[in-house]
Amino acid sequence: MAKFLHSVAVQSETVSADGVQQYDLSVNPLSMVLIRLSPLNAGAAPTISPYLAIAAAMNTVKILHSGVAIVSMPGQDLAALAYFRHGCVPTQAQQPKTDNAVRSVVVPVFMGRHAYDPKSCFPATRRGELILEVDFDIASTGYDNLSVQIETVELLGAKPSEYERKTQSVGSFPATGINDIELPIGNRVRGLLAWGNTAFSGTAPAPTLGRMETLVDNESVGYSATDFETALMLHTLWGRQPPRFDLHTHAALDAGPYNVGSGGFENYCMLDFDPDQTDQYALDTASASRFRLRCTAETADAFRVTTVERVKV
Repeated sequence: MAKFLHSVAVQSETVSADGVQQYDLSVNPLSMVLIRLSPLNAGAAPTISPYLAIAAAMNTVKILHSGVAIVSMPGQDLAALAYFRHGCVPTQAQQPKTDNAVRSVVVPVFMGRHAYDPKSCFPATRRGELILEVDFDIASTGYDNLSVQIETVELLGAKPSEYERKTQSVGSFPATGINDIELPIGNRVRGLLAWGNTAFSGTAPAPTLGRMETLVDNESVGYSATDFETALMLHTLWGRQPPRFDLHTHAALDAGPYNVGSGGFENYCMLDFDPDQTDQYALDTASASRFRLRCTAETADAFRVTTVERVKV
């Protein structure tokens, strides 16, 4: 009989200052890390931070195996990846509108394709080899007094054949028009989570990512052309909620209108190479010399691209 162990790796603790904290992770095969952020509201409605803004209290989240990054990205990108790739609708214990009320936001980190998958998780390690490293921002607009708790899900006795590596290519486009983003090679690629600083909005939309194309060794593969505003909605083909409409407004008699939901996901899109979760479409870059995301940028500003790779054990 298969067994899992869901446990608290780090009991709730206050993060006393901005900066990097490190935490030892499990030695058994690891399926998930659940990072619970519990700040206090700083101010009353409508200034309270939505889900994604609280996830951004983690400037960078890394999972390191013997010093090598298996996961590396900002907290809000982890939340977006869980949303777009794994279908995890943003959830929090409560979203009160009063000053100093306690919040509770959970950001999951998946080590394999699915939760609880004994064939797709990070293999067993020795104590001290697998480290969670988080660069915290303990206070920002709408929250302060941040505390954190880390929980893990281990799969006892599992013998995985793979895990997923999720790392980023980051930069700013120097000009509008064609720009290439270099991506990692050597493994099967299951997807790209792309973020652009400028979303599709306003009377003359000009999203950062513009039109996108994926190329392996100068040949279009998978996505020969898709516009950001189309790619933004591709995940709804699998029955997931459109992110643009997750942030909404409630009216309250005592405090006036205030925002609830997550918001901010309109800057992201997911280019999926594993839409049916079988790897039949996964992009094999083992023999490639170059893998790129080509963007015809409409605004020259910041981008981040997370590559989801299958790594064989």
